[in-house]
Amino acid sequence: MKYLTLAVGLGLSAAAVLVVPGSGATASVEQATVVDRAHPVASRYLKQKPVWKKCGDEELRTYCAKITAPRDWANQYSGNDIEIAVSKVAPKKGKPSRVVFGNPGGPGGAGLGMAPYLASQAPLAKDHLAVGFDPRGTGDSSNVSCQGAPQYTMDARDRDPWSLNLIQAASQLSQPYCDRQSRGLLPYVNTAQTVQDMDLIRQLLGFDKIDFVGYSGGTWMGAYYQTYFPEHVGRFVLDSNTDFTRPWLDTFTAQPQGFERRFREDFAPWAAKYDAKLKLGQSPGAVIRTYNRLRTALKKQPAVEEFLDGAVKISYDQNTLDEIVTGDMYTKEDFYSLAIDLAFLRDLSVAQTKGGPRAAQRKVDALPLARQQELVRRASRDTIGLSPLGRTVGDDAEGATFTAVTCNDTPWPQGREYGDQLAARLGPHYPLLGWGMNENPCFYWNRPELNMPQPTGKGLPTTLMVQSVHDPATNYSLAADAHSRYAGSRLLTITKEGDHGIYGGVNKCADKIINTFLTTGKAPAKDAACVGEGIPAPSMPPPGAEYAEAGQPGYADAAPLRRIAGFTKAVSGYLQ
Repeated sequence: MKYLTLAVGLGLSAAAVLVVPGSGATASVEQATVVDRAHPVASRYLKQKPVWKKCGDEELRTYCAKITAPRDWANQYSGNDIEIAVSKVAPKKGKPSRVVFGNPGGPGGAGLGMAPYLASQAPLAKDHLAVGFDPRGTGDSSNVSCQGAPQYTMDARDRDPWSLNLIQAASQLSQPYCDRQSRGLLPYVNTAQTVQDMDLIRQLLGFDKIDFVGYSGGTWMGAYYQTYFPEHVGRFVLDSNTDFTRPWLDTFTAQPQGFERRFREDFAPWAAKYDAKLKLGQSPGAVIRTYNRLRTALKKQPAVEEFLDGAVKISYDQNTLDEIVTGDMYTKEDFYSLAIDLAFLRDLSVAQTKGGPRAAQRKVDALPLARQQELVRRASRDTIGLSPLGRTVGDDAEGATFTAVTCNDTPWPQGREYGDQLAARLGPHYPLLGWGMNENPCFYWNRPELNMPQPTGKGLPTTLMVQSVHDPATNYSLAADAHSRYAGSRLLTITKEGDHGIYGGVNKCADKIINTFLTTGKAPAKDAACVGEGIPAPSMPPPGAEYAEAGQPGYADAAPLRRIAGFTKAVSGYLQ
């Protein structure tokens, strides 16, 4: 993680950024064979018999197995195999007539929890076999790692030459770490290889066509599966969309505007509306000024505090603050928790300025144990959905897979100049993320020889795209642009909404349309819209304060991607 320093005593990882690697000077990276088309599957992979084991609690009804896949689908007889972890949940009665796959995005998000999550959607549970899997590189599948790679610890807003030089050095040094730690797998962690893993799962399960629900980075995976395997495409729902018709660069370049809009047009007016309770400012402008003043103060004098009787140390500086703010933009569930945390950090900074570090520590020590535990959890949590480049994306395998996929899949402008100019252009308008656009190893990444076909949608069944208008991580413009270029697609727009990840409880109108499509194949005759259900008033306890896990109180009301992460945690680790 980028901004946190957590004591090893609790088993939490030390402070790190999502290590977004890159080094155009790297000579050690193995070149993967070109995979620009689907390859016939060698019989030894098709003849394998997965051993399904119960994973997770009884009520989840989930079974997991590991299947063997080639490290390189274009070179299946090399003997270099990997393992892919797969999960499934069958209907309670009868034999399933269809199969639905799911992916929570990332890219790099572990996906075993997609099976019990999709099975928890009542309309799908009747006759669909629900399937999840951990994509190559992450989760319980064969992993990649970037452990030890340099971190972006500088303030992205500092445009001094020494700071820009440090950003360049960190970016250039990342790929050698990732490559060395990943034992030759790194070049083969890309979407072209992953969709072939996905189709192998389909064949082993015995279905001719698959339905699919993909969130965030999973929309990219879904569109490429459609492109590589059009004859096996059923009903595809792409929720919170990347622009899968263009390079990854386009998706990430749109993020600064999306996060800034969400913060200024959704969170700030909401916080101002409830100023009597939250005390962050009586107008949206005042709320933004509270954030800016706090950022300046924490940059001048970071607050380094011990929690839980010294077991955990958290350093709050300007980068920590930005990480907290951006992390809480994905779902309105987190707005109240963010408001509480901003007030706490403001008071902590004031105490330190007036009374020194001991005064600040006394404020922490006075907090109830449950509140300290909550702050530690929030400090160490994973990001929901497509992470901004250079930001936290979960554990190391998840972050390394994110880096590998985004840097391997499509070309990036190489060298320092483009990234520095992009940051200088976007930073003044969208300071929350814009200044950090050059913190990106993909600008220095030595890509494998990979040329994937561009998704066009031609010849496919209808694809249902779902998008909220103020999504921070996947800007609405991405969905609109991809939709305009993707033949046969329908776009379901959720107005007055900004959550990232819609299907499964965010909007009743959207769920009805999506479930009708998945269960009957009936898509809207033309593009459609649903009106958002609003941001709830702050209430105790703050919604989203607990990291949602299967079986926990309030779990059923959690954001879809958070529920999926909870399911994944509940069913992972049973295939050692």
